[in-house]
Amino acid sequence: MTPEQYKSAQQQAQQAQALQYAQANPQTQAQYGFYRGGQLLGNAIGGALGGVDPQLQKITQRQQLLGMIDPSNPDSYAPAIQTALQTGDQEAAFLLRNEMMRAKQQFQEQQINQFKTEDYLTQRGLGMQARGLEAQAQQLIGQIKNPDGSINEQVKAQLMSFPQGQAAISQLAKVIPDLRRIGAMGAVEEDPFKIFTQDPTIPANVKTLAMQYSNSLAKGMIDPEKLDVKVKELTDMTQRVQQFEQNQQTIKTQQDMMNSFKAQGLQNSQQYLALAQAQAALAKQQANFNQQFKNDEAARKAEEKTQQVNDKKILAIKKEEEANFTQADEAKNLATESYDYVNRIKSGEIKFGLKDRASIAARSAFGSNDPDVIARNDFERFKTRLVNDSLRLNKGTQTEGDAQRSIKELQSAESAVDAAKAIYKLTEINAQKVADAKTSLERRRSNMGLPPPDITIEPIKLIPHTFTQRDVDRLPPKTVYIDPEGNRRVKP
Repeated sequence: MTPEQYKSAQQQAQQAQALQYAQANPQTQAQYGFYRGGQLLGNAIGGALGGVDPQLQKITQRQQLLGMIDPSNPDSYAPAIQTALQTGDQEAAFLLRNEMMRAKQQFQEQQINQFKTEDYLTQRGLGMQARGLEAQAQQLIGQIKNPDGSINEQVKAQLMSFPQGQAAISQLAKVIPDLRRIGAMGAVEEDPFKIFTQDPTIPANVKTLAMQYSNSLAKGMIDPEKLDVKVKELTDMTQRVQQFEQNQQTIKTQQDMMNSFKAQGLQNSQQYLALAQAQAALAKQQANFNQQFKNDEAARKAEEKTQQVNDKKILAIKKEEEANFTQADEAKNLATESYDYVNRIKSGEIKFGLKDRASIAARSAFGSNDPDVIARNDFERFKTRLVNDSLRLNKGTQTEGDAQRSIKELQSAESAVDAAKAIYKLTEINAQKVADAKTSLERRRSNMGLPPPDITIEPIKLIPHTFTQRDVDRLPPKTVYIDPEGNRRVKP
């Protein structure tokens, strides 16, 4: 109650006591007046002589303590608790401390709920935006190839300008090396570790590890599918450091209160013992944190040392690995394009008959734009490139002889079947070149004690072409193949 309420209650009690005393005598009214007057006189004399009502003084002091507190600010309890301890009101200090802890817990719960609400609204907005961008990416991915099979550079640039577009290209290309085929590797991938490296409040050890991860990502040495794991690792480390600092502050506050109790000789009070137990629990938790920090730091240093060693090794073989990727990309492009020409020959788009060839040659000399003229001229240009590139890619390898024989067969081919068979053989040779580049890349790393590359070379999977019934008979059951007429079938 307030001091005014206390005084009023005290006066009412004195009046009741005086009236009860007076009712026990015949002269009720007179004696009540005398008795009540004596009470008032006694109070007046006590006040004049400096007498203080202890209960009234405690109530007044506690009203002053309450006036120091802002219920919306848990930190405002600390000065009031300190004042209560200085005035010897241990009970008030203990009650205020409990109220401070409750207020802090309530404040934290409100913050968590607010964060959850903000996160929900943010995620909802981002989800709606992401769905719109995904729809846009799917629309653009259908336009990435021109009618002639080449890449539409304008569409590709639009897709590479936002994450959903990049994901659509990756899904289309299946693996990152295929992105090189369409020149999409020039796009700068967003670095998720910037939030740790650029925030000044992030602890130094966490920031160092984040910078290491960021550098590895820039070098293409981190699997994109492992980014979330790395980010979670850094987030957990940051939370542990922040919890450690909060515990340190709590321990300091508790130590100040315990020192105050000691100064007043209250080491055996319940409040002091409760604080001592809480501080012991926090000290144990801090010891666990310290050990975890040591483990994290040791793991970070070990990983950093290993990474530095691997970086030096990878730097030493970088040119050889880039040569493998380049060779694989060229062989893959050549195999893909030649495989497409086998389909076009089978479909009859490219003419091989003597009359057709003579007619095409004549019309071509006069600049005809007929589809069969354009198709045949395109084929002749491709054939020249196929021969030159196949010889270059397979020079000095076990497949060089096979490539030379297939090239001779192609150059002497007079029929559509002979040309298609020779081109398909070169397709298989160049597809094997892609597999050989992958094997070379992985074997080199294994010999040097390096982990497999996160970004590797993906081999080509060809649906086999057949040109005669004998070719079909040689296939195992359930094999998917292209029959001599160019139809896709499954062997029974």
